[in-house]
Amino acid sequence: MNRLVVHHIYSGGIACDLSGYRNHGVPYEVSEASAPYAPAFGYSSPDSRVIVPPSQSLQDLLAVRAVAEFYLDPAGGLSRRYNLIEGHLCFALFVNPDGSLSGTIVDADGQWAGAQSAPHLVSTGQWHQAELRHDGVNQCSLYLDSVPVATSYAANGPVGSVGPNGIAVGHWPEPSGQYTFTGYLRQTWVYKYDPALAAKGLLDPCCPGSRAALDDMAETLREMGYTREKAQAQGMALIKLGLSAAAQARANQPAASQQQVAFSAQALAAFRAGDSNAYNNALAQMAIMAMNNLSPAQVQQLQSQEQELVSALPLPIKEFQNLISKMCLGKVKLNPAMVFNTVIQGTGTTFGGGGPAGGSNP
Repeated sequence: MNRLVVHHIYSGGIACDLSGYRNHGVPYEVSEASAPYAPAFGYSSPDSRVIVPPSQSLQDLLAVRAVAEFYLDPAGGLSRRYNLIEGHLCFALFVNPDGSLSGTIVDADGQWAGAQSAPHLVSTGQWHQAELRHDGVNQCSLYLDSVPVATSYAANGPVGSVGPNGIAVGHWPEPSGQYTFTGYLRQTWVYKYDPALAAKGLLDPCCPGSRAALDDMAETLREMGYTREKAQAQGMALIKLGLSAAAQARANQPAASQQQVAFSAQALAAFRAGDSNAYNNALAQMAIMAMNNLSPAQVQQLQSQEQELVSALPLPIKEFQNLISKMCLGKVKLNPAMVFNTVIQGTGTTFGGGGPAGGSNP
């Protein structure tokens, strides 16, 4: 989640987006805060809100990080839910009537799922910064004033798109004011995962043939009538499948989730260092975990989805592998035999000798 797509500082009666993506907010029924609360918008009406219309940059978040700086000040104390920031049918960050903090996403099953802190953490009458992080797979974490306060591994991603009602700051995206914030909101931030930016970070700036290789591939695809929009759609479908497969392999288990994160980090570090042995070993360990946690039906479904997506590519997969090599990303070599043998040893699976040939659910 490395691309800032919304950043508001509420001052001067405007909610200008400083991220560069022009996700400006439209304020309704808010007041300009005076010292010592300024800069901030005051929320005192059920209709108080800032609405960010949907946009292309708010589609396919994949992973999300949402942050709000706020001063909660309801008369008579907490009595209901108080929304900080919510993306319509996508993500939400809010304070509960018991003073706990909650953060949720709409998960792979279309249900709101996430994490909730212990009660009585959010105090009224003082400034706080609340933060929701979802890693795009299944881990949802909450922070209050930069301190981690809750983590859940049961919100299967990836995170979807902000719905037609946009992002509501201090309000529910629906018309009802039942969750409207009371007090002052100073700043909000929203980040999404940008796969292009992540891939750019893996490129070798000293690779002499990378630009020419990319240009040649682009020209070949253009001659085939393959469009940028088609490439983006197919690339996004492959990324979503990978995130969904990782979520299923983690099986909502904290230990398995943390282990998979560690193996992924090891694989990335080995890839960058050009260490083929470490890279293949990390891949094998992730495969072992997947075989232990996925049922044969899940494996078959994922393989079917993968084959369908790969067959829809405009060129054979070998052509894309050649491009990777020309871009100096082929320093690490995948060794299927090593991965296969490590998986067999790690799971006790045998082939052709009477043992099961698929994953199992221990």
